[in-house]
Amino acid sequence: MSSSPQVSNAAVRVRFAPSPTGWLHIGGVRTALFNYLFAKKQGGKFLLRIEDTDTDRSEQKYTDDILSSLKWLGMEAEEPLLYQSHRNKIYHEIANSLISQGLAYRCYCTEAEVEATREQMMKEGKKPMYARTCRERVDAVTGRTSFAIRAKFPLSGLTRFTDMIRGEITFPNEDLDDFVLIRSNGVPTYNFVVVIDDIEMKISHVIRGDDHINNTPKQVFLYEALNAKQPLFAHLPMILGQDKKKLSKRNGETSTNAYRSEGYLPEALLNFLVRLGWSHGDQELFTSDEMIALFDLEHVQVSGAVFNTEKLLWIQGEHMRKADPKRLLEIVKTDFAGKLSTTSLERLNSAMGLELITFVQQKVKLVKELAEQLHPLCEKGVMTVDASTLKWNKDEVLKNKIKDAIRSLIAELKPAAKEPSQSLGAYGYDHVKVDTLLRALCEKHGIKLGDFTGPMRLFVTGQATSAIGLFDLLSILSWDVIEARLEACLKS
Repeated sequence: MSSSPQVSNAAVRVRFAPSPTGWLHIGGVRTALFNYLFAKKQGGKFLLRIEDTDTDRSEQKYTDDILSSLKWLGMEAEEPLLYQSHRNKIYHEIANSLISQGLAYRCYCTEAEVEATREQMMKEGKKPMYARTCRERVDAVTGRTSFAIRAKFPLSGLTRFTDMIRGEITFPNEDLDDFVLIRSNGVPTYNFVVVIDDIEMKISHVIRGDDHINNTPKQVFLYEALNAKQPLFAHLPMILGQDKKKLSKRNGETSTNAYRSEGYLPEALLNFLVRLGWSHGDQELFTSDEMIALFDLEHVQVSGAVFNTEKLLWIQGEHMRKADPKRLLEIVKTDFAGKLSTTSLERLNSAMGLELITFVQQKVKLVKELAEQLHPLCEKGVMTVDASTLKWNKDEVLKNKIKDAIRSLIAELKPAAKEPSQSLGAYGYDHVKVDTLLRALCEKHGIKLGDFTGPMRLFVTGQATSAIGLFDLLSILSWDVIEARLEACLKS
């Protein structure tokens, strides 16, 4: 048996087929992305199938998560979804048809009997597999009403298929099992239903993880048994953690929504994932249009791709700086409104809001950080702070010196302050002036700059650290806000 069909570009149809037994993780997203890019590059269609035959573990919340995640990433199916759970009758009819053609058979062996045989084979140094006890059986076994349906796999010869990434792959048939099509509880197996569904969906290319390579000869058998045209296969390299082991939650295999909750942009996540196993020269940053235009299977590597969180964050930062402020505002309002008060949201919706976002997005990498840093810029009152960790709490002399310096700062800044306008830095002083003034006050009062700015940063921003420098903050915030927060600092 062999697999080497040719499919024209006009007929390219690919699918992403997740199981709703858990949240959609980025390993699955990478598979979906490669399918999506291949289809778009070839002018074909990207389809979605929900493989929910595992009724015990499949849940609607996971299906909803898959659909919402793909929508957020901009990879929605171009035709109605196919749910395997709706097609059980079809699977059973086809399995019975294969029995009538002598291509499958009923197996009355219990799970315990099958397992015992496998264990015995292992003891004898043989490959553990089903002993084909029921392969030539004609009649049912007395006293047994339940049975599985197994494929009647050829006992000799070779099964070959050409992988678009790895070339020709060959399996000796004698090493392959008479695999189960329908379990004894009536539930069809993955290798069976995936072929039936791919035939019905007219899938031209099966692009999936390389953990499915050993499933492919079974599926080639079924295509031939069903007299159906076989798709082209392409098996993607596994994604590895930085420890070079299979990706796990510990080293990056997190749900897609977790990355969204952290404030990653969808285009940044996709840009990172496209480079896990594929390259275009040394280029690291891609727009969505560039990914579609440049993607091909010829440059997909065979070896595993290493997930690097630091690189993901760097790519995110690059996309963050280039993002449209209006779009970032909508993301903040949709995903991170909980980090902003009603007052802050109102200010962001004002004419000055986009200018604030434009300024802050250059200082942070994640949208969540953007929302956090916008909060003190948009609030009008004093910030709630925990001053218990300030260094000055252990040195009363230092505390008094810093407060004297803050009083001097207020006296110096207040005359220069102007009425708030619709532009940042419109209060009569800028970063350079504030820098010069603070350093002069430090020298005058005999304190270090870090000791001076620490308490002010805490009370001005509400945070011990800030992505926006204190000098910039003092030049952005309106004077009434600055004065109120510095006065709160003096009263602490």
